[in-house]
Amino acid sequence: SMTQAIVNLLQGDYDTLISHDAKRLGFLPHDTDVTELTPVLKTILKEGLVDAGSNLHDRKRNLMAISNELNEVFFQYPFSVPPFFALITRGLGLLEGIAQQ
Repeated sequence: SMTQAIVNLLQGDYDTLISHDAKRLGFLPHDTDVTELTPVLKTILKEGLVDAGSNLHDRKRNLMAISNELNEVFFQYPFSVPPFFALITRGLGLLEGIAQQ
């Protein structure tokens, strides 16, 4: 499921990412109606991933804006962070810290 979600994200298939992958991975309850959520998340993801281009400086600057927008959305909808994902992000943060030293 995680691999398919990454593929959908990279291919820009945000509809499947939101309506199927987010539910299969446990970010959203299976019975959540994503009709209103989908266009909001599509806009945030498109602006953050596609419109930023390949310029690393621009992508880093956009990351904070995306993070703030996602925080607002996450409080409006029943999102939760599955335990496995929290461990993955914690591990990636640790590796990033080591790499920056």
